[in-house]
Amino acid sequence: MLAFCYLLVTTGLVIYSYVQKKRGLMAISYCAFLICFWALMPIPGQDRTVLGAPTQIVFKFDNYRSLQLTGLGCQGRLYYIDEQKQIYSELALHSARALTEPFSHMPEDYIFVPLRDYSGIDYSRDGGRTFRTTHFHTSDKVKGYYRPMVDTVEQIVVLNNQIFVLDKNRGIYRSPQPYGTRIGYDLLSPINQAILEGYDRYMGPRWDNPPASLPTMPDQYTGWDRWQCDPSLKQEVIIQSRFKPFHQWQNKLRAVIGLSHDEVTHES
Repeated sequence: MLAFCYLLVTTGLVIYSYVQKKRGLMAISYCAFLICFWALMPIPGQDRTVLGAPTQIVFKFDNYRSLQLTGLGCQGRLYYIDEQKQIYSELALHSARALTEPFSHMPEDYIFVPLRDYSGIDYSRDGGRTFRTTHFHTSDKVKGYYRPMVDTVEQIVVLNNQIFVLDKNRGIYRSPQPYGTRIGYDLLSPINQAILEGYDRYMGPRWDNPPASLPTMPDQYTGWDRWQCDPSLKQEVIIQSRFKPFHQWQNKLRAVIGLSHDEVTHES
């Protein structure tokens, strides 16, 4: 009510001074009217809160190393983060998805992160500073072509800088033992290795001692045994208005003339 009183009084003074031709009073009353008008006029673009893409840790190697995913529905940008060594590497711009299969990974120099559809595996051999991509070998005696899929992969273990992927149809796929500084080879199953027998590239100590079962993680392993992601999680994001300075100025002006924020909001 006080706001309307200000407007009525200043408007009346402007009209009165104009009719009576009192220029001094008209100037003062006109300025008072403008001050009240600017204090009461609605300014567009208040700050608003929207629900944006959340960032959540989806896998922990240990207390310092983790995979973080930013996106809705457990799909989006994927990052490898080592807080102790200050390493922040982006693995996928927007297409990464959280894995659902059991996944254990010792925190070592070699890091393996499968793509969700298992069309490839991002790997690093320098502790996560840089990543490349390797693949499953697809030669197959039975079908001519075979690749592990989401519905065939049962478990993944990374130990001693090697990745082991248990597929329900083809057994254990594995990367070569990391002698030297290169990988550069596809992951092989026992069937693949039999097909490629005699190829120098897939012979030698790198491929010795194929496992009969998945290796067991050591007792000192403190990482997770599977990825964790909440698909319903959302994050509140405040979008600031470009008119925010005008809102701040208007609030100060309202305080000067004795108008409370609640009073003005109610009357508007």
